[in-house]
Amino acid sequence: MSKVRPTYDDEINLFEFFERLWDGKWLIGAFLMLAASMGFFYSQVVQSKYDISVSYRVNVYSVFSQQMCEGHASHCFAERTEEVFLEGLGSDWSLNRNGKVISRTTTSPSPTNEYEAHFSKALISTNKALKIEALSELTTIESLSNDGVLATERVATNLLNAKRIIQSLDSGQNAISLGPISVVKRSPKSSRIIAFAAILGVIVGVFLVIVRDGLKKRNEQLVKL
Repeated sequence: MSKVRPTYDDEINLFEFFERLWDGKWLIGAFLMLAASMGFFYSQVVQSKYDISVSYRVNVYSVFSQQMCEGHASHCFAERTEEVFLEGLGSDWSLNRNGKVISRTTTSPSPTNEYEAHFSKALISTNKALKIEALSELTTIESLSNDGVLATERVATNLLNAKRIIQSLDSGQNAISLGPISVVKRSPKSSRIIAFAAILGVIVGVFLVIVRDGLKKRNEQLVKL
């Protein structure tokens, strides 16, 4: 003898559930429109932020970096040049050594040509600083009178590096090469805000429809009693 599965009044009926939602579509739609409108208004009022970024490549290593970083990873050689360039840009800028990107965040971006002028000024000061270091090293080595010291491989390498830096900078090569400047709106993302607000409005509308129908059903049951 097969057993008959009992049924309960509170058992979930998907068809009935979606039927309730369809009956409450105007309420759900009203909350959707209200929430989306609020999201749009917020996206227009809140202060926007922009990311200014530019890729870079180090062309000339500091003479001191080449002395200190012997046997180290390649990124060690570029650190001194990067630091000097960042000092020329100012504290508002940050440097990502792994991604080789210089960036900053602002609420009021300037025209691209102004950033180009700012980078150009920092490049000039970087070139000058590296050349002064190389000239200082060259002067120090040439002032040595001990032939034994001058003949060492270390001193010869430092002398060659200093001359190579001076020659590169004098030939017009910049210590750092820069890519195109990118200006991207970081926040708020209007489309995302409106979409999130609309979804939230639908959730609230569905919740209210379920609560309303639940209360209605309960009242009907009380009336029957």
